[in-house]
Amino acid sequence: MKYRDHKGSLSDSMDTVIDVNSPSEIISHLNKFYNQFGKEVGDIKFEYCGFDDRIGWDTYYVLVRLNGSEEYRINGMTDGIFS
Repeated sequence: MKYRDHKGSLSDSMDTVIDVNSPSEIISHLNKFYNQFGKEVGDIKFEYCGFDDRIGWDTYYVLVRLNGSEEYRINGMTDGIFS
């Protein structure tokens, strides 16, 4: 599966594409960013967004909840979900 960070433009976002094999790999990737601010990912979930003709992905939002927070926010996208 492919994962990309949410950025200001599609081009910038596509520059961050990585291959992942599990939700824990996405969490590890995200924690590389959040740990430098003393934060950590508490949970992620996926929400179907739709088909993106520009890149040929069935796109799913990756919603992230940081430890100590109750809110989820969009952090990136995948081209599938884990069962």
